[in-house]
Amino acid sequence: MKTPRRRPGVRRGTHRAKPRPLALYHELRRALLGPCRVAPGATLVVACSGGPDSLALLAGLAELARRLRLHLVVAHLDHGGRAGSAADARSVARRAAALALPCVTERLRDRSALGGRGLSGEAGLRRLRREFLRRVARAHGADAIALGHTADDQAETLLLRLVRGTGLRGLAGMRPRRGPWIRPLLAVSRAQVVEFLRDRRLRARRDPTNADLRWSRNRIRHRVLPELTRLNPRAGEALAGAAARLGALASLTERQARRALAKASAGPAPGGIRLVRATLLRYHPAIREIVIRQAWETVAPRTQGLTRKHLQAVETLLHRGIGGAAVHLPLDRRARLERGLLFLGRPEPRAGSRTGVRPAAGKADA
Repeated sequence: MKTPRRRPGVRRGTHRAKPRPLALYHELRRALLGPCRVAPGATLVVACSGGPDSLALLAGLAELARRLRLHLVVAHLDHGGRAGSAADARSVARRAAALALPCVTERLRDRSALGGRGLSGEAGLRRLRREFLRRVARAHGADAIALGHTADDQAETLLLRLVRGTGLRGLAGMRPRRGPWIRPLLAVSRAQVVEFLRDRRLRARRDPTNADLRWSRNRIRHRVLPELTRLNPRAGEALAGAAARLGALASLTERQARRALAKASAGPAPGGIRLVRATLLRYHPAIREIVIRQAWETVAPRTQGLTRKHLQAVETLLHRGIGGAAVHLPLDRRARLERGLLFLGRPEPRAGSRTGVRPAAGKADA
């Protein structure tokens, strides 16, 4: 029998076949070249907790880095809030070293600092993680920060927002790219993550808090989505796809609203902005609502948006058209009609007016 020829420099039994380009690999590449908009030569900070999703993200990016000319920096924040968190940090550092990638780890030593900043719970920790990742990105001159959210995470987000009540922007869920934040796995299911890790022989860390049913997201993940998969085995992917389509629709309506805002603008006013009522009323109510939201962002930047109650009150104000009528908004702002113009902002105090007594937020008064 003819002896098979061996390739030079490769010892028998030591060569492993090139990793298969599984679904996760293809979706990751498509996202980086498309909706995540990552340019060749870019530096990415890869947020890695050591869990399945972020580990698959890191491994997939490492495989694509040379082809797409990407420079990767691994980042891990140890919250220090449970046993095993230090082991998670060591696991991430070892994986980064195996990939010959720089790794930045940081430990949150004093969780009581959350309260001092008015932060608490998962939202507070998420804020600290974001701040940490931004610091790492600045230190390395990174172009973007990659997060490991998957289609299943997107489905959970959509369901949570549905039951809490949200507008079109909220129904769009998480976007593939928003500012420096990219989510290249949004079209990848959790099953595809498991398949990828198994094929690459990678063992992820497990966070026991992900099974704690006291958290709303965990109840959605472990109780609601499994029931939905009985109706459709690919329910998670279907919901994520719906969020993507709603995201495209939200982007379209926001562009239309920006044009409408420019046409309706009557220029700045002391403490706010003025809009022409007749021009606003020519637009569909859905576009008009977004116009009011966008105008609010100019008079109260970096604050929470208007509630549904406030928006409905402003809509009523516009339709009634009563000069001098006003709606009180958060942060001592108000919407007021005067001579065919809608004023949004902080009104100038009138001589002799009393302060400290205001109608309930969102209530109109003539």
